[in-house]
Amino acid sequence: MSDIRNNYIVTLLKFVFFLLLFCLLSELIKEFWREIRAQDGFKTSILYISVLSSFAFYTFVADLNGFYGNIQKFFFRSSFVSFLIPAIIIILGLGYFLLPRIFSFSFDKNTFVFLGGFVLASHLNYIAQEIKGYTFNTFINYLFVFSILCIINLLLFIVYLKIAFNIHMGEIIVGGVKGSVMLINSLFSKMF
Repeated sequence: MSDIRNNYIVTLLKFVFFLLLFCLLSELIKEFWREIRAQDGFKTSILYISVLSSFAFYTFVADLNGFYGNIQKFFFRSSFVSFLIPAIIIILGLGYFLLPRIFSFSFDKNTFVFLGGFVLASHLNYIAQEIKGYTFNTFINYLFVFSILCIINLLLFIVYLKIAFNIHMGEIIVGGVKGSVMLINSLFSKMF
């Protein structure tokens, strides 16, 4: 009986931490959108199209999780690391950074944004399907772990975009943390 009670206490704690992380994630996304809208030459419509086309491809054409999972496992032997770090975004970022310097040519920034958004959405789809849970406890664990992975992947995507654009990552993080603290205070003041 005490094991069941302890399990529900851990689940409740994970749910509270999920709520805190969700506040941070939502504020980081808000700051991210504010930052990319302020960038010259950044077309947010390209990013929208890339994310939507990834979900449309997964829904209507083919489920790429097996293929994507094999790519991730090729680069990272640990399944935890393969959930944490999108290998294809790193390869694209390195290619976009190094190839123009080596061969003296340039890439189209819109293609760079499209490919990065498509791969990010594909990676999030992959980890969402791989870690999903079916019971109450595993669902709460899923929400908790997925929110952590979303934050990490958003930060990696910001680093990816920083290669082509003058994105201020520090401002995004500081603004996101400040906003999440205000949001958490507001939520807890309304609850209690």
